Amino acid sequence: MHTLSAVFLLGGAVFFAALFGIPLLVAPMAWAKRVGWRIPEERSLANYLGRSLGGVIVAIVLVAFEAAKDPWQNRILFDLTFWIGLFMVGVHGYGWIRKNQPLLEHLEIFLYGGLSVFSWVLYPSPP
Repeated sequence: MHTLSAVFLLGGAVFFAALFGIPLLVAPMAWAKRVGWRIPEERSLANYLGRSLGGVIVAIVLVAFEAAKDPWQNRILFDLTFWIGLFMVGVHGYGWIRKNQPLLEHLEIFLYGGLSVFSWVLYPSPP
């Protein structure tokens, strides 16, 4: 009944875990270097913030895996991913305007915009 909603949750969870959550949680500076950031000399704060964000992403991913079993009962996750997408569009849009982030971060504007759109379009209907 909510097959597309479940696929969205599972696919999104795998995608965000692999590309953002686990790399940021385990090795935030290596992740940053791979996507084009200049690595600062003082790394403690950047590592802390990267690991913190990675931990939040992994937590949301784990909830998404469980929520995919019954998207309707877990529809709050669709609200959460909708708002995360909108705020991330704002954050990355601001970086694009200021021209202080790598190209890949500019492209994430479309990724997070898509997250919000899919969260809205695939919002589960009542059973």
